[in-house]
Amino acid sequence: MRIRKQGNATVLTVPAKFNMQSDVEYVAYKGHDDAITFVKKAPNIFKQAVVDHQEIDIGSEFSVDSQSGNEQI
Repeated sequence: MRIRKQGNATVLTVPAKFNMQSDVEYVAYKGHDDAITFVKKAPNIFKQAVVDHQEIDIGSEFSVDSQSGNEQI
């Protein structure tokens, strides 16, 4: 793979053998030795809840009646 300039953008073409869909948003991370990792961007559940007029409930998984450590309240 080669990096090329296209207008003001730097483009890295993904080979067809990876079978990646077009119009899918990814987040890129640069690691050691200039390795680049692309991860499919996950939907924001909070923004979607607003669009769907839903409330996100933490349920009974979190206790609200006691401290569990060195919290400063």
